[in-house]
Amino acid sequence: MVRFFPALLLTLLLGACTASRPLPPSEAPPLVLGDLVLDRDTLWQGRILIDGAVQVPRGLTLTIAPGTEIAFVRRDLDEDGLGDATLMVDGRLLARGTRAAPIVFRSAEADPQPGDWLEIHINFSPEVHLQYCEIRDSAHGIHAHFTRGLVENSIIRHNIDGTRLGRARFTIRNSLIEHNLSKGINFRDSQVEVRDNILRYNGAGVFLFEMDRDSIIQGNNFHDNEYHVRLGDFFTGAVRTGENWWGSSDPSQIAARIYDQALDPDIGTVSVVPAAAWLDDTGPRDALALEPLRRHETQGFVDAPPLLADGLILHASWDGTLRALDGKGRQRWRQAFADVLDAPLAGDGERVFGQTWGREVFALALADGRPLWRFTYAESPADDHRQGGLVVAGDLVLVPAWNGTLHALDRSSGAQRWSFDSGAVLRAAPAVAADRCYLVDAAGTVSALDLNGRLLWRRGLDEPLPAAPVSTPEGLAVLGKEGTLTLLSPQGEILWRRPLAEPCFYAAPVYTEGTLLVATAGAGLWRLSAADGSVLWRRPLAGPSYATPLVHGGRIFVGDNSGVLEVFNLESGASLTRLQVGGAIQGAPRALGDQLLFGARDQALHVVRIVDAEITAED
Repeated sequence: MVRFFPALLLTLLLGACTASRPLPPSEAPPLVLGDLVLDRDTLWQGRILIDGAVQVPRGLTLTIAPGTEIAFVRRDLDEDGLGDATLMVDGRLLARGTRAAPIVFRSAEADPQPGDWLEIHINFSPEVHLQYCEIRDSAHGIHAHFTRGLVENSIIRHNIDGTRLGRARFTIRNSLIEHNLSKGINFRDSQVEVRDNILRYNGAGVFLFEMDRDSIIQGNNFHDNEYHVRLGDFFTGAVRTGENWWGSSDPSQIAARIYDQALDPDIGTVSVVPAAAWLDDTGPRDALALEPLRRHETQGFVDAPPLLADGLILHASWDGTLRALDGKGRQRWRQAFADVLDAPLAGDGERVFGQTWGREVFALALADGRPLWRFTYAESPADDHRQGGLVVAGDLVLVPAWNGTLHALDRSSGAQRWSFDSGAVLRAAPAVAADRCYLVDAAGTVSALDLNGRLLWRRGLDEPLPAAPVSTPEGLAVLGKEGTLTLLSPQGEILWRRPLAEPCFYAAPVYTEGTLLVATAGAGLWRLSAADGSVLWRRPLAGPSYATPLVHGGRIFVGDNSGVLEVFNLESGASLTRLQVGGAIQGAPRALGDQLLFGARDQALHVVRIVDAEITAED
């Protein structure tokens, strides 16, 4: 398997193998390394492309700077189905990234797959420290023997095996181990401390091949693994774990995901201590601050979320004015209307669409705010508050009206192409998926239509539906006013229902990474599995929330009626910071680079900067 590229060797030795000469910046072409044995202490930074096997001999140290990306070319010369590219470490490996600048080990392929590269192979190393690293797309991840190592605040995902540890001493803590096809953490005859991690969506979360030297498995959250802990065919001892959350408090459900003597009489046993609920302070640690930058005053409540389009920030107010700002907050244009604007806006790259409390639907030119067309619909007794957001679907603009009618307008001319009478008040935007749209109304009815307005099916639920539905790969998620979250199939069948026992209003569910986030008027933020509705965690909010959360950069941003914008870590649910403003926040925030924009009922659009705060090992 060892291959040499003589033409590159001199360049590599002079450029890559010196700590005194920095590598090219990240925007430069990557430094390409073939088969190579380092001959001095080395610093890697920027972009590294490995096409072969790079070896760190005993007595030398490879240091990898924060923000470095190491990509491995897939070549399978031995035709075993696995990529050959490898980082081989017999010396020291110090890869200490930060949350803002993680170190990434990944496949170089356009369509990366588990097994594209072989592993980080470590033998007899006196020191290995991986911090804020992401290891993905490999066959064996970290493959170490006779080595002491620390892996913390890292992500090990999308490998065949996340680790293979033999006769080693490792601590793996505060990390996310997910979507590894076979095993997340795999070890034999080793002393391993597995603490404060999140292990999910793996074939086996923890796999013990044979023997164990008093390893510690404690304080972790396991969920949605095929098996949370699995013993190998040659493991005949007894494993006693500390307290962990096993995805459920039901002993039978926990036992079903433990592979031991209960399933194979020839192997050992696993004893578990179940935690009653999700354990705090798990997964990669996080910290940030929100730094106020500016506020844009209006003469009314700012409930509609800002719309980001073509370099502009568009925000609407109850004062009936729609304003367009550039990225520095300078006003580019404004357009005044005769009534309140509180519905979420929509855009198509050339136009911006909205509706007013005067039942006027409008299209403006995005570049300069010129009126392009207008459409009005009939009044109704429900004309009093909160309009549904508009949605662009192909060449249509879908307009949910107070009077219960969904209007489908030609987005170029505003001419009505079709309409559908739901029979009850509409206060939520429809969801559009593929060739259909889903509509919810105040009578608790879900209607599925094709994009020609033909009714496909209707499903009655037992509570009003004021929040927009969301289409997910698992099905259509619908949230009721009394707090029942329902998942429907594309044919309208109920797949599952989860009563949250908290009132819910206009905050729509948010889908992310196979889960649903829900902010409630009962002052709760929930994360649930989209597959079956099981609760992962709930976090208290400072007040009732009508605002749809925003997921951005591994964090959740959500406002509430007490005027608090709170930020949570997406994985652990840990509260990171709060910002108090002078009025209720009822619209979803929007992210623009490192800035966050949100409106409030103190009559302003707020702009704050997201500032990462680094966490040291001592924190």
